[in-house]
Amino acid sequence: MAFHQYDEELLGRRMRRLRFPRLRRSSVYLLVIDVTLIVLLLCEIEPLITLLRRNEELFGPRFRPDEKPETGTDPEAQTIPHILHQTCATDIIPEAWVHSQQSCREAYSNFTYMLWTDELARDFIAREYPWFLHVWDGYPFPIQRADSIRYFVLHHFGGIYLDMDTLCKEPFPVDGIGHDGPHALFKSTLPTGVTNDFMMSTARHPAFAVAISRLPVFYKITRLWARLEPYVAIMLSSGPLFLTLALKDFLLGESCLPSPAVQVIHFARLEPYITDLESSTWHRKDTKLLMWLGERPWSWFGLGAVGLVIGVYVFNRALLLLCKAPRRILSVAHSLKRQKH
Repeated sequence: MAFHQYDEELLGRRMRRLRFPRLRRSSVYLLVIDVTLIVLLLCEIEPLITLLRRNEELFGPRFRPDEKPETGTDPEAQTIPHILHQTCATDIIPEAWVHSQQSCREAYSNFTYMLWTDELARDFIAREYPWFLHVWDGYPFPIQRADSIRYFVLHHFGGIYLDMDTLCKEPFPVDGIGHDGPHALFKSTLPTGVTNDFMMSTARHPAFAVAISRLPVFYKITRLWARLEPYVAIMLSSGPLFLTLALKDFLLGESCLPSPAVQVIHFARLEPYITDLESSTWHRKDTKLLMWLGERPWSWFGLGAVGLVIGVYVFNRALLLLCKAPRRILSVAHSLKRQKH
């Protein structure tokens, strides 16, 4: 009996040596917090991952200007209004844009020309889209208003939008676009999605309805830190990245992809029609680095992964020190009390 009890005790000691060390309660709490933060972060950047993963499906440039348009039953449904929209702070065109503006007016001489100055644009928003006026007045950068007005006028009037620094060689064949129902054309950009310096659409296109409805949401997301990182805030709140995300949401709600309502043309196929002078008047000091990263999309995630590891480590250390602080305070207080006694 004694030998049997001794064997059981020996076996128990050996088994305890083989067990993995028990996790401390603080380690479990930190693990749960870290996993939660990582999941929340992945949910936040999921739209960017989707853009890179499904770019060809969503924004593959398939439109060719030389192809014949599809035959439809309603000729009016295939017509993009012959309106040319451009924006400028005032009706006095800066010297750098005089030639390019004149070239577009000549190329589209049979179009109605609409120049949206700051004053005219605000009056239009106040009259037609008053729910957006508080966002319009709250934008910290003029380029955000220049970005947003183009979505509103294309939604309201339809037509074609061109940036002021676009040199027009010959008119784009707008009547060759579309099918029965609403249709729009966008220019592809790198590394993913579309840009907003060249757009055309039928009036009341649902994609632009989605875009203008998202503008207040992205304004709230960026307004607190916009002046700290202007380039990212502008791109996300109203610029090409904003438009790409809005179109992504619209396209993912369509019954089939690619959607016949939205077409994309490769920027190289626009060379016979336009030249982008790329004046980039709103770019700031942070732009070059971020544009360099933008051309290498997976570098975002590589740097992000490194930053995440460092951030989690610093966060955990700070949290542990914070948790240990009350104990140390109590220990010091207890030691002082004992010394007094």
